[in-house]
Amino acid sequence: MLNPFLDEEKSSEQLGAAHQELFDSFLKGTRLTVEVIDIRRYGTDVAVVVTRGEVSKKTPKKLGKPATYTVVREGGDRWRIAAVQKTKHKPLMEAISFKFKPATRPATRPAAR
Repeated sequence: MLNPFLDEEKSSEQLGAAHQELFDSFLKGTRLTVEVIDIRRYGTDVAVVVTRGEVSKKTPKKLGKPATYTVVREGGDRWRIAAVQKTKHKPLMEAISFKFKPATRPATRPAAR
Protein backbone atom coordinates (compact mmCIF):
# COMPACT_ATOMS: atom_id res chain seq x y z
CA MET A 1 0.00 0.00 0.00
CA LEU A 2 1.31 3.46 -0.85
CA ASN A 3 0.35 6.56 1.05
CA PRO A 4 0.06 10.00 -0.60
CA PHE A 5 3.73 10.66 0.15
CA LEU A 6 4.81 7.50 -1.72
CA ASP A 7 6.09 5.71 1.37
CA GLU A 8 5.30 2.03 1.49
CA GLU A 9 3.10 1.05 4.43
CA LYS A 10 4.27 -2.15 6.10
CA SER A 11 1.11 -3.26 7.90
CA SER A 12 -2.59 -2.64 8.19
CA GLU A 13 -1.92 -1.21 11.67
CA GLN A 14 0.45 1.41 10.22
CA LEU A 15 -2.02 2.25 7.46
CA GLY A 16 -4.86 2.57 9.99
CA ALA A 17 -2.75 4.81 12.22
CA ALA A 18 -1.78 7.05 9.28
CA HIS A 19 -5.43 7.43 8.20
CA GLN A 20 -6.52 8.11 11.80
CA GLU A 21 -3.91 10.89 11.99
CA LEU A 22 -5.38 12.45 8.82
CA PHE A 23 -8.95 12.30 10.16
CA ASP A 24 -7.80 13.72 13.51
CA SER A 25 -6.16 16.71 11.80
CA PHE A 26 -6.59 17.78 8.15
CA LEU A 27 -9.83 15.85 7.64
CA LYS A 28 -11.33 16.49 11.08
CA GLY A 29 -15.12 16.81 10.98
CA THR A 30 -15.46 15.09 7.60
CA ARG A 31 -17.24 11.89 6.71
CA LEU A 32 -16.83 9.36 3.95
CA THR A 33 -19.82 8.81 1.64
CA VAL A 34 -19.57 5.66 -0.52
CA GLU A 35 -21.79 4.09 -3.18
CA VAL A 36 -21.14 0.50 -4.28
CA ILE A 37 -21.38 0.42 -8.08
CA ASP A 38 -20.52 -3.21 -8.80
CA ILE A 39 -19.50 -6.42 -7.06
CA ARG A 40 -17.98 -9.28 -9.04
CA ARG A 41 -17.35 -12.59 -7.29
CA TYR A 42 -14.46 -14.80 -8.33
CA GLY A 43 -15.19 -18.08 -6.59
CA THR A 44 -16.46 -18.14 -3.02
CA ASP A 45 -13.61 -16.29 -1.32
CA VAL A 46 -12.60 -13.43 -3.64
CA ALA A 47 -14.54 -10.43 -4.95
CA VAL A 48 -13.81 -7.16 -6.72
CA VAL A 49 -15.88 -4.22 -5.46
CA VAL A 50 -16.15 -0.98 -7.44
CA THR A 51 -17.26 2.13 -5.55
CA ARG A 52 -17.52 5.91 -5.86
CA GLY A 53 -17.01 8.12 -2.87
CA GLU A 54 -16.12 11.50 -1.43
CA VAL A 55 -14.76 12.79 1.84
CA SER A 56 -16.57 15.98 2.82
CA LYS A 57 -18.07 17.93 5.72
CA LYS A 58 -21.49 18.19 4.06
CA THR A 59 -23.42 15.69 1.97
CA PRO A 60 -21.63 15.67 -1.39
CA LYS A 61 -23.64 16.62 -4.48
CA LYS A 62 -21.69 14.16 -6.58
CA LEU A 63 -19.61 11.11 -5.75
CA GLY A 64 -16.58 11.40 -7.95
CA LYS A 65 -13.64 9.37 -6.73
CA PRO A 66 -13.85 5.78 -8.01
CA ALA A 67 -12.08 3.01 -6.11
CA THR A 68 -11.69 -0.68 -6.89
CA TYR A 69 -11.19 -3.06 -3.97
CA THR A 70 -10.07 -6.67 -4.13
CA VAL A 71 -11.49 -8.39 -1.06
CA VAL A 72 -10.83 -11.88 0.29
CA ARG A 73 -12.88 -13.95 2.71
CA GLU A 74 -11.14 -14.89 5.94
CA GLY A 75 -13.29 -17.55 7.53
CA GLY A 76 -17.04 -17.31 7.84
CA ASP A 77 -18.43 -13.93 6.82
CA ARG A 78 -15.32 -11.82 7.52
CA TRP A 79 -13.87 -10.08 4.45
CA ARG A 80 -10.50 -8.29 4.29
CA ILE A 81 -9.38 -5.68 1.76
CA ALA A 82 -6.35 -7.16 0.00
CA ALA A 83 -5.77 -4.36 -2.54
CA VAL A 84 -7.14 -0.93 -3.48
CA GLN A 85 -6.87 1.10 -6.70
CA LYS A 86 -8.13 4.69 -6.67
CA THR A 87 -8.37 6.86 -9.74
CA LYS A 88 -9.46 10.48 -9.95
CA HIS A 89 -11.54 10.96 -13.07
CA LYS A 90 -11.10 14.06 -15.19
CA PRO A 91 -14.58 14.75 -16.64
CA LEU A 92 -13.40 17.18 -19.34
CA MET A 93 -10.79 14.76 -20.67
CA GLU A 94 -13.29 11.88 -20.50
CA ALA A 95 -15.88 13.91 -22.44
CA ILE A 96 -13.32 14.72 -25.15
CA SER A 97 -12.23 11.09 -25.36
CA PHE A 98 -15.82 9.81 -25.52
CA LYS A 99 -16.73 12.33 -28.25
CA PHE A 100 -13.79 11.70 -30.54
CA LYS A 101 -13.15 8.04 -29.66
CA PRO A 102 -16.53 6.53 -28.70
CA ALA A 103 -14.95 3.12 -28.11
CA THR A 104 -13.25 4.58 -25.01
CA ARG A 105 -16.64 4.99 -23.24
CA PRO A 106 -17.19 2.21 -20.65
CA ALA A 107 -20.03 -0.20 -21.34
CA THR A 108 -23.08 0.30 -19.12
CA ARG A 109 -23.39 -2.43 -16.52
CA PRO A 110 -26.44 -3.39 -14.46
CA ALA A 111 -26.51 -2.08 -10.88
CA ALA A 112 -24.86 -4.21 -8.19
CA ARG A 113 -27.04 -6.47 -6.10
